[in-house]
Amino acid sequence: MTDFSGAKDVVVHGSDAVDVPVLVRGAPGRRPTPHWKTASTPWPSTGTVPPHGWYLVTTTWREILKHAAGVGRDATPWIVTVPQLAFQELLARITPLQAYLTIEGIPEDDQQPGSTGRRLVPSVVHTHGAERSARGAFGYRLGMTMAQWLCCGQMGLPATRHVESWPPAGLPGFDDPKKRLPDLTGRHPHDTRPWWLIEAKAGLKIGLGELSEGMQQLISGSALMGSLPHRLLLTGTSISDQIFMTLDDIPAPWGQGSNGEGSDAIPPTDPSGEDDATEDDDLADDDALLEAALDQLLVYLHLRYGPTTGRQVTPFAAGPRSRRRPTGGSSMLPLEDDPQTRDLRRQLRARSQTTTRDLRQPDIADFITAPIPGTGVRLGMSRQLFAACQQFHNEQVRIVTETPGGLTAARVLQDNLFSTEDDLEAVLRQARGRFRERETAERERIRSKVRNGYNTGAEQDWVQLLGGVEPQISLEEGGLLEAAGASSYVAIEPTEPLRSAATRRQPR
Repeated sequence: MTDFSGAKDVVVHGSDAVDVPVLVRGAPGRRPTPHWKTASTPWPSTGTVPPHGWYLVTTTWREILKHAAGVGRDATPWIVTVPQLAFQELLARITPLQAYLTIEGIPEDDQQPGSTGRRLVPSVVHTHGAERSARGAFGYRLGMTMAQWLCCGQMGLPATRHVESWPPAGLPGFDDPKKRLPDLTGRHPHDTRPWWLIEAKAGLKIGLGELSEGMQQLISGSALMGSLPHRLLLTGTSISDQIFMTLDDIPAPWGQGSNGEGSDAIPPTDPSGEDDATEDDDLADDDALLEAALDQLLVYLHLRYGPTTGRQVTPFAAGPRSRRRPTGGSSMLPLEDDPQTRDLRRQLRARSQTTTRDLRQPDIADFITAPIPGTGVRLGMSRQLFAACQQFHNEQVRIVTETPGGLTAARVLQDNLFSTEDDLEAVLRQARGRFRERETAERERIRSKVRNGYNTGAEQDWVQLLGGVEPQISLEEGGLLEAAGASSYVAIEPTEPLRSAATRRQPR
């Protein structure tokens, strides 16, 4: 009988802050054990890939869950006909992390100065209870999540897309099932090489063999990029001991998008160290706004068409983006650290009655939020982004309706059995391909519609956006651990698995 007396359980309570060591380098190498234990340099606010070296990144569990919800294969076209099922895809992205990870305290002698003293580790359910195939599936989900967290949450990439669904710049070849290509792509608004190709690897002890394979996938993607300036980023997430990462910023082969400045080239930053670029500034770019709408589409569909129980408007203090980037490159501000929000909610609670229209003031950000059933996680977004996503969804519904065979896969899946996974995948790719061709051809129209929605959203109220329904307003204090950016919101409730376990166990 295996002895589980030393199994790690949650020992943190009241806060979900954790430390994630990250090694930035120029090429894959051997597993850097035990060097990750000594990482101490804070993650810099460069807004892109930082210089090579070890960093200790302070983040929160809620922010990691937010990025878990935002990364994965594009759910269209099937989701446009069943938008009420968006929360099931969100469940599939969030719950594996809750099942197989936990938070533990770091022994005081091993803690680095300025650290939280907490780290993410695999739970005993993962190390002893999960079958090998289940651990493999979890590795894929964790690798994608941490790649999204690092690239979007810490390095300023607005969003990522699966290359098979949205190839960079619409280039051909990225949907070829016979080619081994990278997972994700994105366009960085402030990088000298704006197109990013990202391959995410994860494993119990991620090693040189797996990373070398990932580098070859990136080089294959680079060959399709032509002269477009691009970065090749390889993320490796190791599960054993604790969650730590490697980020390999691989130079593009000569003549294939290299800007001649070297793999660590970054745009100039303010000498004061302050990053004045804002998420709102980024969304002033039509392409970035379209990518943000696609990135948040599942969340929008859940907010608009999912279960209405628990859906509410959550107010907090509006403010400059710089105030919402307190640690390194993090895109989210924990609201328990925001005294303006506490004061605002106290003032609103003192009123005899408050409606959603009363919240439309310059100093108030009013986001629509809703729980993901069964997870203890709440997600939300601003009025402007909600209105932009609404226009995007309307355009996608129109395209599916007008495209012959655009939903062939849905009918075939209902009526046929497939002898192999490859047969099933071929049908799904064909349907997505027909949809994508039409969507790409109408990109200018869609960009215009999404921009118009974003601009008019500032003048609309939630009753209009929700089809005549007046949502409840949440002014409760305590209980939730909330975080917000300029357009996105995440919170974890006391029932979230890691938090609920924490209440059952006191620190040792």
